[in-house]
Amino acid sequence: MIPEYWQGAVEDVVRLAKSAKKAVVRTLCKTAGGHDVIMFEYGKKNNLNRTANYSSALGARDVRCYADKTALTYTPCVFLIGAEHGAEFEGTVAINNLISLLETGRDLGGKAHPELLSLAESINLLLIPCLNVDGRLRVPLRSMVGQDFEKFRFYAQGTWKDGSLCMYPKCKTVHPIKDSAGFLGGYFNDNGVNIVHDNFFFPMAEETKALLKVADDYVPDISVHLHGGANCMQTIFEFAYVPEHIRQSIIEISRLIARASEKKGLGHQFKSLPDSAGIALGNPPPSFNIQSAFVNINGEISFIYESNQGLNLEKGISGWNNAFTYDEIYAHHLILFEEVFKYAAVLKTKRLH
Repeated sequence: MIPEYWQGAVEDVVRLAKSAKKAVVRTLCKTAGGHDVIMFEYGKKNNLNRTANYSSALGARDVRCYADKTALTYTPCVFLIGAEHGAEFEGTVAINNLISLLETGRDLGGKAHPELLSLAESINLLLIPCLNVDGRLRVPLRSMVGQDFEKFRFYAQGTWKDGSLCMYPKCKTVHPIKDSAGFLGGYFNDNGVNIVHDNFFFPMAEETKALLKVADDYVPDISVHLHGGANCMQTIFEFAYVPEHIRQSIIEISRLIARASEKKGLGHQFKSLPDSAGIALGNPPPSFNIQSAFVNINGEISFIYESNQGLNLEKGISGWNNAFTYDEIYAHHLILFEEVFKYAAVLKTKRLH
C-alpha cells in the first residue's frame, strides 16, 4: 500500500504550487512538450555584488568578482532538483514533503520534523520537484516500489523502434533519441533529449537552459541532483571534472550522511564515497554530465544522489536484490537534506574565517 506522504506526480507539484504561501513560486520555462517547470524559492536572494562572470573572475584571481559570499549578511543557499529523469521520482516525493513541511510545519503524511524544519528555515532554498515534466507525465505509475524489471526499464528508458527494451547504458548511444524510439521512456523530454547529458555549451533543451541559468544567477553553495538507480545502495555518484577542494567537500558530505544514517539504523543502506572518490580521466574519458556542468558554471558543490527505488527483482537480475521500503527511501532523503543544510551553514563559517 502506497503511504499517504508518497506524492510524486506532476499534479502533486502543481497542487503544492497553487497552495504555497511562503514560497515564491516561479515557472522557469516550458518543456519541449509545453509543460511548466516549477521552482519554489524560500528565503531572500543574496546580493552577490557581481562584476564579472565566473571564468573572468578566475582569470582575475578573485572569485568575489563573480560571487562575493564574505558578507555577514550572506545566507547559504541549497538547490535541490528532482526528476531530471522522469521515472526517477523518489526525489520528487522528498522535495514535495519538504515543501509541505516549510508551508505547514508537517510533511504530507502529517509528521513534524522540527530539526529539519529549523535547518531549512535558516538557509535559502531553491526547489525544483520535477525538472523533466515531459518524462514524468509519460510514466503512469505512482511508485516504482514493487515493480518488476521489465516494467521499470520500459518506463525508465523506453523501447527501440523494434519494440525491444532500450537498455542502460545503450539508451545513450543515440541522442536525441526521439526518432529511434518506439516508446520514449521517462529519461527523455518530448524531443528525446536526456537533460543529464545535454550539450551544456549549446543546450538543446529549454529545461537545461533554465537549470543552468539558476545555477549561474543564484550560485547555490550546494546543488543536489536527485536520481533513482533501481535497487542500488543510497549513494553519491562518483564524479569527474571538479577541482580538488570540491572533491574533498563532496567526500566529506558523504561521510556525514553515512554517520547520520548509522545513527538512525540505516548505515547498511548507504554507500559512502571512498577517500579516493572521483573518476580518473582515461580514453575514452568519463562523461561531462549535469553535475560537472554546474561545478564549472559557478564553482560550487554539485553532486548526483542516487536512490534505491524498491523494485521487485528476482535474485540475480543485475545483482540488485536489495529493495528498500517506502519509509527507508524517504528516511534516507531526509537524512541527506539535513546533512546538506548543515554543511551549507558550515561553508559560510569557513568563508568568514
